[in-house]
Amino acid sequence: MFNLIFIEVIGVLAALFINNVKIVHGIDNLLKTPRDRYIIDLNECTWFEKQCSHLNDDLALLSCALNATHNNKTQISFLCQHKIWIRQAELIDNSFLDYKLKGPCQDEAIMDCLNPTMNSIDCVLKRKPSIKDKNCLRLVNKIETLIFNDWQITNNFLKNCFDDIEAHTCGRIPPDPKSLSQMQTLKCLQGFEPNLRPECQSELIVLQEMKYTTLQLDKLVFAACNLDQKKFCPEELPGSLLLYKCLSRHKYEREMTKRCQDQLFYVQRNIIMNYKASRGLVKSCKEDIRKYHCRKGVVDDKDVRLAQILLCLESNLRNNTLQPECISEMTDHRKMLMEDYRLSPELMQSCANDITNLCRGIEARGKTIHCLMEHARPRKRKEKRISMACQRSLEILVQEADPGEDWRVDPVLRKACKIVVDKACKGVDVGNGRVMSCLMEKLGTEQMTPDCETALLQIQYFISRDFKLDPQLYKACKDDAVSQCKAKLQWADVNDQQAEEDPLVLPCLYNYAYNSDLKGILKPACEQQVRRVMRQRAMSVDLLPEIEDICIDDLANLCFEKTGKGEEILCLQTKIKELSTKCREVVTNFTEIQSGHIELNAIVSTHCRVPIEKLCSSELKSKKDDDDVLECLFLHKNEAEVKSNIKCRAAIEHEQLISLKNYKFTRKFKNACKSYVVRFCPRAQTKGQVVMCLSEIVRNDTITRRKHTIVKECRQQLRSQLFQQKESIDLDPELKEACKKDLQEFCPTVPHAESAALECLQTAKGKLTESCRKALFVVRKQEFADNAIDYHLMTSCSDMIDMYCHHTEPATILDCLKAHQQEPKFSNNCKLVIVNRMIEQNMDYRFNNYLQSACKSDIKKYCSEAIANEPQDVELQGKVLYCLKAQLRLSKLEAPCENELANVLKEQALNYRLDPLLGKLCKAEIQTICAVPNDSITNSDGQVEECLKNALLKHKIVSAECAREVVNIIEETEVDIEADPLLERACALDLLKYCKDLEHGAGRRLKCLKIILNDSNRKLEAECEKQLSNRLEMYRFLDSENVLNFGDVYKEISSSPSKKYFLVVGISIIGLIFIFGLYCGRMTKRAMYIKRK
Repeated sequence: MFNLIFIEVIGVLAALFINNVKIVHGIDNLLKTPRDRYIIDLNECTWFEKQCSHLNDDLALLSCALNATHNNKTQISFLCQHKIWIRQAELIDNSFLDYKLKGPCQDEAIMDCLNPTMNSIDCVLKRKPSIKDKNCLRLVNKIETLIFNDWQITNNFLKNCFDDIEAHTCGRIPPDPKSLSQMQTLKCLQGFEPNLRPECQSELIVLQEMKYTTLQLDKLVFAACNLDQKKFCPEELPGSLLLYKCLSRHKYEREMTKRCQDQLFYVQRNIIMNYKASRGLVKSCKEDIRKYHCRKGVVDDKDVRLAQILLCLESNLRNNTLQPECISEMTDHRKMLMEDYRLSPELMQSCANDITNLCRGIEARGKTIHCLMEHARPRKRKEKRISMACQRSLEILVQEADPGEDWRVDPVLRKACKIVVDKACKGVDVGNGRVMSCLMEKLGTEQMTPDCETALLQIQYFISRDFKLDPQLYKACKDDAVSQCKAKLQWADVNDQQAEEDPLVLPCLYNYAYNSDLKGILKPACEQQVRRVMRQRAMSVDLLPEIEDICIDDLANLCFEKTGKGEEILCLQTKIKELSTKCREVVTNFTEIQSGHIELNAIVSTHCRVPIEKLCSSELKSKKDDDDVLECLFLHKNEAEVKSNIKCRAAIEHEQLISLKNYKFTRKFKNACKSYVVRFCPRAQTKGQVVMCLSEIVRNDTITRRKHTIVKECRQQLRSQLFQQKESIDLDPELKEACKKDLQEFCPTVPHAESAALECLQTAKGKLTESCRKALFVVRKQEFADNAIDYHLMTSCSDMIDMYCHHTEPATILDCLKAHQQEPKFSNNCKLVIVNRMIEQNMDYRFNNYLQSACKSDIKKYCSEAIANEPQDVELQGKVLYCLKAQLRLSKLEAPCENELANVLKEQALNYRLDPLLGKLCKAEIQTICAVPNDSITNSDGQVEECLKNALLKHKIVSAECAREVVNIIEETEVDIEADPLLERACALDLLKYCKDLEHGAGRRLKCLKIILNDSNRKLEAECEKQLSNRLEMYRFLDSENVLNFGDVYKEISSSPSKKYFLVVGISIIGLIFIFGLYCGRMTKRAMYIKRK
């Protein structure tokens, strides 16, 4: 009697088990083992103890009971079936799952599913692939095999009818495990229908509407979606494959019921695990699967993962032809993979923590996958990047889904880019990666939308890491990849997952495509595709795995804020000295290639598209040299079209600044000058140092007029680099650093570009720091050695050069412009620049190449002391020129030097500002006695000097220093008439008529004119006679008047380069006089003594 009562109590407790987990713990305390509980509960089922008593685990006991029920030849009693049914129903109860899983699964993500408000079993099974603990996974798998096979559509029925099933003992186990689980239970309840609770009666009606009693297990999805198919697919035949496809297309519609969505998910997950669960794929691809041996290595009765089949078919789609219906089915299944990350077991397991930490709460349909892709990119900090295992799983998913072949398989990309494709890629055929390539071409254009660009770059990040995922590239280059890049012969095999240690195929190929020494090795079609891919991927460093993978830490630490188009590679280039060794090496290599191919420069290509088309169209069309376009932009960067485009100008200047870091970053310069850099400048670190080194060699060759050591091609490139430096002080780091304080003090508001800062420093050179003066001196030496690099001169006088000097060698363009500066149409702006350059030349003989060359021996002979006592790296303030003038007055100079100096004196005579000493000593006289109305720096009529000469004759000059300087000028004109341009101009016809055969210098032509003046048989022109008479009067005045006092003599001697000589001579004379005086004094004294005596 006690036993019967005890059994009834146990039955009641079992019935309450599902609703209260505390009772479970009470049973556990009362009955120590699951075996005891099952034996007591199934006391009337004698077969149970015989077949299952040796087991102790509750799930193993339930599995044994269910197997015994299915295999028993005789009908199991309804009471036994009911009690087993009760145990089976426990498996989907939240309380049971919490009790069962919280121990072995406590560290797993599925613990979030054990919430009383959730459908825990659904959540647990959907997250099952993320389970890492083997014991936990084994437990969940066991539960999944034991729960009702149609629990997804009968969940509400079990919940609302449980009490009625218990009251009427209607729990039944179907004899066939493949039949629906509640078929017999439903029939039992129908016999008690009038007595059932209303909520249970409602569930019976729902099951009747979905025709539950006639359903087959593989058609559960249609039962779960009976309402949805009427709403979304009314025209499709019930139970057909087309209906299933239609429901799948609407899986993520808001109006679709959750029950239908869940059932579709489980169907798709079954397909993932075994492709045979997909009737459409099996039917359409049966022949192709057999033909290409896509099941190889797997026996017929074993499941084959969908991934294996897809990879096999995709590989053969590139090399062979598949049936159209098979291709269509493949596309549908690839879409399925990209729509729901939960369908990928590897992704669920590897990315569980990343999804929780980085992508929590993001809805399905591919958004979670794209969220993970976004966090795979290197611009994220380490704590915000996905794990390597997760990244690898994403790579596998992209291989399986192959969105590079057909962009439509990615739902996020399809939604984001549909507008762009409809507008910009309308005529492009789908498939073979054509639309994806079209989208990549539209990056950075007005047609591209931000959402499309984001989604495109996220998917391209992974496509760029697998050569096979770009169909056009793969098809064109597969043979070259094997023959030239040491790729494995079986590299296209689906089972040959490219290992990490395998060579990177694309970097190898683009080395052949862009290296001029390897040109022509690749097939033309392959080279074309490589260039296309590199052009498209240059938009982001994320798409250049050969850089990103090595520089990932540098990107995170140094460039994490640089997120714009091309900004990451720009950042790496800017901070190249701070990069790790390996990263610096790959960035250097890429920058070398990029420098010669503007299509690889995303920022320039994007922001300068319009200026390129307008200003550099001929270079763009000719394609003679790939870097001609970039050079064209450098040349025109101060044009209005570029200056108004701030981003384009900034991009151009960045390229110029980057190129300073290494001379190899300028392709033409590297190719033309590399051998000379190695030979003459081995210690040069930056391009600026290389340029300075080589330019000094060229300058010395030019001055000495010997054969150039450096070939013309290198000199031209050197000239181009120097020209760019002179355009902006930012492009001359040594000068900028040396003049840093000076720029802040004297030129704080002056822009650095268009040579403005350089000219500003020149105007303040008397106040500059020593370091700046030295650096500026080097710059000026370069400009005077080769006028073509003088940016200010070349741009200010460009029109005059075209008009008067278009046939002149650019290196000597200043001399040509000087010769034409008095032309009526000559530009005042250009004339101003020329005069300033002439003033600078007169401050230091080294700025005048002709004078330096012609007077080399005279300078060494007469002026060596003046040079020796002055520093050699700053201007000499005209001291050598004054020394040469003194020797000219003494007629000691050699003819070539005398002629060159005469040209200088002629220029000074016409414009007194070219003679800095005269302007300084006679400043007061010029401002008072010889003031010229509207005088300007470009005034070259010679009137001021003429006025000073006349003032000297009339004793109007007060300053002895000024008088002395004017006397010197008059004496210089007496040596060579060319030093007196007004007299030479007035007597031009007479000189040609009477003195044309005489050599210049030594006063020969002036003496010739004097003879003619005194010859009664020959007559000079009236103007010549007047001017000559005036000059002769000056010369007589100098002979008759002593314009020097002791102070003048002292100052003249003290300022003379030969002052030591004069000092020694003077002391010697005084000494001799003193000795003679002593001697004479003694003699006189003795004579007087004798006389007295």
